[in-house]
Amino acid sequence: MNSSPAPEHIYVHTRGIRLHVAVTGPRTAPLVLLIHGFGGGWFDWTELIPELADAPVRLAAVDLRGYGKSDKTPRGYDLTTAASDMCGVIRGLGHMDALVVGHGEGGLIGWTMAAHEPERVRGLVTLASAHPRVVARSALLHPVSQWPRLRSSLFAQLPRWPEHRLLRNNAEKAVRTFRYSAAPGFRDTEVCAHHAELRREAMQVDKVAHLSCEYRRWTVRSRFRPEGGHFDRTLPNHTAAPVVCVDGSMDRAYNAKIAKWSAARGGQGSRTEVLYGVGHFPHIEDPAAVARIILGAE
Repeated sequence: MNSSPAPEHIYVHTRGIRLHVAVTGPRTAPLVLLIHGFGGGWFDWTELIPELADAPVRLAAVDLRGYGKSDKTPRGYDLTTAASDMCGVIRGLGHMDALVVGHGEGGLIGWTMAAHEPERVRGLVTLASAHPRVVARSALLHPVSQWPRLRSSLFAQLPRWPEHRLLRNNAEKAVRTFRYSAAPGFRDTEVCAHHAELRREAMQVDKVAHLSCEYRRWTVRSRFRPEGGHFDRTLPNHTAAPVVCVDGSMDRAYNAKIAKWSAARGGQGSRTEVLYGVGHFPHIEDPAAVARIILGAE
């Protein structure tokens, strides 16, 4: 791992809200936008950032709307709004486009960005994620095999109880979920313990437990509303941007067919990558490998 200066913490104003962004690297270098998933934050990328310290890129790790130090609005937790937020961050940082790297729900946001504002996305790297339409179709046709993906989203549909569970016992569920989702060989490391505590702290920030669930509520509920069909129709069969779909071989939700179907919706040169011995958090468990993939996607 390379040493790197501490990120500069700034706020970007877009769509009438303020989003917290941790930025490092030359201002004139190509932008790499890092988007976390459920229960995360900009800190998710603290293992990866040093690995790219010597690379000619500018890194921007965001707190999504509703997380961390970003604004916590009562609405706006659908993929269309989240994608627009992130495109606003790219413009707010003075760039025309970015290589977008998204983990989990952050990957869904990246696919939506590539569909809705393709001029902002020169490439996409998804980590433990899939194309939104592939996710929806797989959940409908293969609910048993996709139970690891479905369980948490379905549980989030309940009123109040998910938030209560997330915050109970000093947000212990955030720690357990993180450890359970990582590869067994990673669970007893100092890095795992550190990130588990970061997630515990992040979940206890005011309103985060509720608003993080709102993203998951929209994902399921939109399937039963006209907006779900409308959203699907805004996604082209293929994006212009090339996509690298990265998964850990020990991620319980990993499915090779879903990864292949997702990559098939990317632009020319899209492909899948499997990191063996890695769980649901490739960027934390094996940041050197993810850094090599990112540089190869540039």
